[in-house]
Amino acid sequence: MQTLTFDVVTIGGGPGATPGAQLLAQQGQKVAIVEKGAGLGGTCLFEGCIPSKIFLESAARIRAIGVDAGFGVQGAHFDTINLDRIRARKQEILAKRAGGAQVACDKLGITVIQGVADLLDPHHVTVQTANHESILLEAKTLIIAPGSVSRPLEVPGADNEGLWTSQEALELAEIPKTLCIIGGGYIGMELATLYHALGSQVHILEAGPRILLTEDPGIAEHLVQTWQKTGVSIPIETGITLDAIESTGKALGHQRVHYRAATGEVRILEADRVLIAVGRAPATPQLRWDRVGITLGARKEVPVNEFYQTVVPSIYAPGDVNGEVMLAHAATRQSLIAAQQILGRTTVPNALVVPHVVFTDPEIAAVGADSRDLAAHPQWAMTSWPYRQDARALIMGDAEGFAQMIWDQKTHALLGLQVIGAEAGELIEEATYIITHHGTLESLVESIHPHPTLNEVVSELAAHALDEAERPEE
Repeated sequence: MQTLTFDVVTIGGGPGATPGAQLLAQQGQKVAIVEKGAGLGGTCLFEGCIPSKIFLESAARIRAIGVDAGFGVQGAHFDTINLDRIRARKQEILAKRAGGAQVACDKLGITVIQGVADLLDPHHVTVQTANHESILLEAKTLIIAPGSVSRPLEVPGADNEGLWTSQEALELAEIPKTLCIIGGGYIGMELATLYHALGSQVHILEAGPRILLTEDPGIAEHLVQTWQKTGVSIPIETGITLDAIESTGKALGHQRVHYRAATGEVRILEADRVLIAVGRAPATPQLRWDRVGITLGARKEVPVNEFYQTVVPSIYAPGDVNGEVMLAHAATRQSLIAAQQILGRTTVPNALVVPHVVFTDPEIAAVGADSRDLAAHPQWAMTSWPYRQDARALIMGDAEGFAQMIWDQKTHALLGLQVIGAEAGELIEEATYIITHHGTLESLVESIHPHPTLNEVVSELAAHALDEAERPEE
């Protein structure tokens, strides 16, 4: 078996590994990346956030046609949905992204190996390459970032042929007439938005008491209300108990879902396709952790310290594999923190302030504290501001959204922001910056925001909160 020696070897070529690998290579480290997929980019690029947003952009264009009459554009319509073109556009974008990452690694002298890796000991990795060769990689340091996989569903029939996970749903091989989505988290809600726009009759089943359990309750409720108001006919059942999934035999993928409603009533739902979207799990089972002395946590995650270093000093595990914040942009930051630690540039890391976006229609974005944190912090306050007060929102025809801000009544520190409405994901970054650097309401108010823009929703919200803070107590 051929042996190759490096300073650092990464398992995985996604956002949990590649950014750190590139930083290390820039600083003179000899680095190898082992990636089992089609190219650099990981789950986000090939199976998750990028493909879903490409398709959701097409869905947004379809929805826009339906409201053009209100803007004075009469008779706007489209003839058909060209799935071949939508899929081709996805492949074009993915190829550009993966190709760009490969070029950057080539320029830095990073060795990229396509193959399946496994752990041998704290300094050695075995690889079965795409060419069916076996090689041994030796390194001072290992960065293990294999990402995550769709969480399995533990009910009879959950392994039936033709069931979808997000991976199959994002192949967009067909538009089913009826689609049952099991799971009302951000993945399920985004895919419900997509397939409803494409013409599927979508039905959502959620075991929890409401959809989007990770979001502020008021934000999640506003999404449901907006769908009802705008005629988005997606039935949502919460508090259900799933009993079994049964293939009907009518066609590949056609299933009966047996479940009990929150009332206890036994129900059966038939659908052309059933999508299981109950979350993501660290992709740890594929590796022999026992060989390196690492014991996985209760959720099969890799325990790490604040530098994303495991109990084995030579092994780091940034990204989804540690289960802390399973988002691509968080993985990127974790990867860079790990790389700095490997380089000996140890600093005291701040707790990561991680924003996130749910690409439903309307869009949702949030960062920091929300209304659920108020009960434990009497000195905090929440202030909201509607989109209808913003000129740009009215121009765009989006007056239904709103933003809400969590702030400290004594120090005026900005602690959190949630937005639901047009371009919410673009509006969250300013608050993320201010929270990261311990800024205040004044930090927002004293910055000039261009007019007319949606950014004024956030600045006006901050001004309104500051007015409340300075108002004399009655």
